[in-house]
Amino acid sequence: MLTMKKTFTIIWFTLLLMILTINVSQAQHFQVIITGNPYNPMSIIMNSALLDGALLQVGDEIAVFDVNGSGQEICVGQVTIISEFTSDTNYIVTATADDPSTTNVQDGFITGNEIIFRFWDSDENTEIILISSTFDPTLDDDYQSFGTALAELDGYSYETWTGAVDTAWNNVSNWNFERIPNRLFDILIPSSPTGSYFPSISVLDAKCKNITVENNAALKIHGKLTLGYTGPPTN
Repeated sequence: MLTMKKTFTIIWFTLLLMILTINVSQAQHFQVIITGNPYNPMSIIMNSALLDGALLQVGDEIAVFDVNGSGQEICVGQVTIISEFTSDTNYIVTATADDPSTTNVQDGFITGNEIIFRFWDSDENTEIILISSTFDPTLDDDYQSFGTALAELDGYSYETWTGAVDTAWNNVSNWNFERIPNRLFDILIPSSPTGSYFPSISVLDAKCKNITVENNAALKIHGKLTLGYTGPPTN
């Protein structure tokens, strides 16, 4: 016969499990391409991961991607930040290699390919794609079966205009990540760009998700700028 105390304990424990299950489910944004054990796994260790200058927080995620034969990015490994990320913390992503026995699909990374990093910002419910990586030169810096990489990651929620070369929006050298913005990018036009130029858009296919133009900054539009994310980017 159950006593009131035991009954309360069982109910409390069940509720706790339900809460933990819901939290884990909500936190899991990146979905790895396989659900079983990784094939010929690679360990990718992060001893620092910053977003806009601050360490990632509990609930944020780090994922690694490769590009398949169709040009699509596939998630080959993921880790969720479950405790405060400090300068002394290491998080490890276990990346799965492509299994040659599954001939009809690429279900992991290809040896020698670039390691592509992504963050999930759980506070903003936003995927961060602008990430620079610095690898330990004594270890791997690309995908290797049973390899090990040690990296420091620096992510930004926006790309910044530098105007280092000229006024052309579509010149990669005018952006701090050297990538022409697409519909996934938030953009900042600062009042004092690194170079002496402010952007001028003469093309008809300029695009970004959101744009912030600081006071005393300038943006000239002679062509067309499309704002907002409405589907997969075209570039």
